[in-house]
Amino acid sequence: MLRSLSCARLLSGMITCLAVSGLMSQSFVRADLVPENVAVVVNGDSEVSRRIADEYVRLRDIPPQNVISVSKLSNTEKITVDEFRDAVLRPVLKTIEERGLKDQIDVIAYSAEIPTAIEIQKDAGDRKLPQVLTPVASINGLTFLYQAVLEKDIRYLDLNINQYARRVVNSSQDTPWTPEELQKYGVAAQAMQNAVQAARNAEASERKGTEEKARGERKSLKVEIPADVLATFEALAQSHPGSSELQYNFACLLAISGDSDRSMTALQAAVKNGWTDHRHTARDEDLRSLRERDDFKALIEQMKSAAFEMQPAVGFDASKGWAPDGTVVAGESAPRYLLSVVLACTTGRGTSEAEAILNLKTSAGADSTQPKGTVYFERNGDVRSTTREWGFTNAAKKLQSLGVNALVEDGVLPKDRSDVAGAVIGIADFDWPKSNSRILPGAIVEHLTSFGGVMTKGAGQTPLTEFLKHGAAGSSGTVTEPYAIQGKFPNPFIHVFYAEGCTLAEAFYQSVTGPYQLLIVGDPLANPWRKPFEIEVPEQFETNETTGRMRITAAGKAGQKLRPQSWQVYVDGILVYSINGETLQCELDPANFSAQQKPAVFSGNKERSIVIVAHAADKAQTIARVRRSLK
Repeated sequence: MLRSLSCARLLSGMITCLAVSGLMSQSFVRADLVPENVAVVVNGDSEVSRRIADEYVRLRDIPPQNVISVSKLSNTEKITVDEFRDAVLRPVLKTIEERGLKDQIDVIAYSAEIPTAIEIQKDAGDRKLPQVLTPVASINGLTFLYQAVLEKDIRYLDLNINQYARRVVNSSQDTPWTPEELQKYGVAAQAMQNAVQAARNAEASERKGTEEKARGERKSLKVEIPADVLATFEALAQSHPGSSELQYNFACLLAISGDSDRSMTALQAAVKNGWTDHRHTARDEDLRSLRERDDFKALIEQMKSAAFEMQPAVGFDASKGWAPDGTVVAGESAPRYLLSVVLACTTGRGTSEAEAILNLKTSAGADSTQPKGTVYFERNGDVRSTTREWGFTNAAKKLQSLGVNALVEDGVLPKDRSDVAGAVIGIADFDWPKSNSRILPGAIVEHLTSFGGVMTKGAGQTPLTEFLKHGAAGSSGTVTEPYAIQGKFPNPFIHVFYAEGCTLAEAFYQSVTGPYQLLIVGDPLANPWRKPFEIEVPEQFETNETTGRMRITAAGKAGQKLRPQSWQVYVDGILVYSINGETLQCELDPANFSAQQKPAVFSGNKERSIVIVAHAADKAQTIARVRRSLK
């Protein structure tokens, strides 16, 4: 079956990046998230939304100017993409800029009773979308891909668009795609799907009225592929030999057109460059003509036993661009993103307000606790499980190397387990209490299914909020039918990134390549595996009463294995200074601050808040944060 990643590029163009200038121009990349990096968005017309936001701000010590109110929304469950842009996204981004926060906000956290589903058909216009690109997006996905959304560039539907996502480490890297190549690929992929569907319809019509042969006796489907489609795939395969997805789709095309030898060569190239989904490959109807070949059988066995690595976890920074290889790049041409999580859903199939607040409290209390539990990968024959099974074994091995217990087991839910520190589940409906298992504080537990993120009352299948009701710090699900496409869901390595010390928000977005439909609910700052790390900061800073200049110093606590590698200084919640190095020594001068910062930072004798953040030089993401007050 043609992998749908390619179809998403059918109507794509290159992102036109918005100018996101910073308050400072130092060559500095943040690692991990702190409260000052989170903007909390509240529905100003909802007391529930306000109360949940207030509690989260208190729990996480988020600066008051990071709270942004929106109002007059037409609905609290689903709105149009135009209303999302005009009533939510643009006002939020404008407020962040006006308050001098745009250089420090990495996360948009939406409180309850803000629409979670967005109708995007208007952006597509009269262009017909591939079946798998259903025209409903999540508020999180569209916020993360805010640049393309503001430009009405439906490349935000691309299921490989997230360049912050970590990918399988390949023996070779794909070369950049031009807009023309993306367009040609999408058109050719759609034509291929149309030809396959037409052939299958004709086959079904021929069989009508006769007894259908047993599945194992069916002949391979032979499809007449237009010459221009074949030529396009051949040209792209030569230009992009490192693209495992393209090589796999080319193998499918060649197989259904009757060229088994060339199909096998393309499939081997796909595996060489990172294709890992052995179960999908073995069952793919497009590759039926290869199944009896010895080299195909050997390749499947090779894929089953192959050990592979994902790119290492990396801290997020919204002020920087991200390259196709997942690295940070300078300049305005590379796409930028904004992490986004919904704090709670309390309408429809959501939790109660009390459950939501308890969940946030429990999550905050789990930070740096190094849970002594197990991450479970549930394996069964359901497509909702098999879609992600390719990564179970390697993710579990990586977790074990980090000192986190992990288990790949056959089943639907962990049964009679009191130590669920995380779980990857694939099933339409479940009853968690009947599992007799306990979710530990701070855990990410989610399942792949069609309507897990649909909060409308009466929708089918078990919603993601069921995990939250039973103690998970975060969960996710798509807001409409996703067609069990891996790119729309977190891959199993979400738990590896989390165990390496990333926050919940970072772990989610590093594990999903096409997030436009994914609703993520929970605490974006949850970080149970963050390593303890301390810094020494004077109780009082030297301050010139006349000029307001302050001499700030700090260092890592003596005797610790971890050492600081970079620093940030926030004054009244505003980022005013950042530098790399093991120690912090700086003098803050009001003359160097922008007009936006001056009123907040130096306003007579009011109490000022000084927050110093240190990031440790460690493979895992590790921070220390100390607050001081000055009269």
